[in-house]
Amino acid sequence: DVDRTLTGKQGVAGPMCPGNKVYGHIFDTAYGTGPLTLSHVGRSFADTFCQRCYVGIVTTGDVSGPGSKARAKVVEHLGASGRLLSSRWSGPAGRSHARRSCQGVKVDSPLVAGCQDGTKQHAVKSILEWHRSKHVYIAHKNVWHFDDRWDNVEAFKGTGMNARQVSCHPRKGEIGRCGAAEHEIVNKTGVAACSLI
Repeated sequence: DVDRTLTGKQGVAGPMCPGNKVYGHIFDTAYGTGPLTLSHVGRSFADTFCQRCYVGIVTTGDVSGPGSKARAKVVEHLGASGRLLSSRWSGPAGRSHARRSCQGVKVDSPLVAGCQDGTKQHAVKSILEWHRSKHVYIAHKNVWHFDDRWDNVEAFKGTGMNARQVSCHPRKGEIGRCGAAEHEIVNKTGVAACSLI
């Protein structure tokens, strides 16, 4: 996930979100707009168990749209910390601003934008198929999805993949505030909500 997972609330760092970094020259269109603010994990997850993982993104938003500086910055940091096999975007908002269910969507990259909440698990399965086409075989039990919204995490129940809710403290309603923190990126199996972490 991107919004409030790899990013935090726009313009908020300092005491509330000490691991976040504000990029004042890059505009972010998510949740009310403002300067792109990468969370601690969005800036680097090199100190987590996933430092050598194959990585990808499945997000509801459009990451400020095709060709945006926000997409470039997110990809730059994601690729620097993990094994990102392509910087091309796919999915409903891969090359546009569309949003829809990702059930049945075939992707052509590990970066997927525009999946309606509650359908991201379908895009993750499609990313696994795309990796197989590149001779990278990843078992479902070795997949982790991190998201600030419980409905996206809960949707992974019964898939054989792992999902964990992040951006647990502080929160504003159903969304996180600061984005993912390093201590939330763990390789514990199953599906877990903030209340269980």
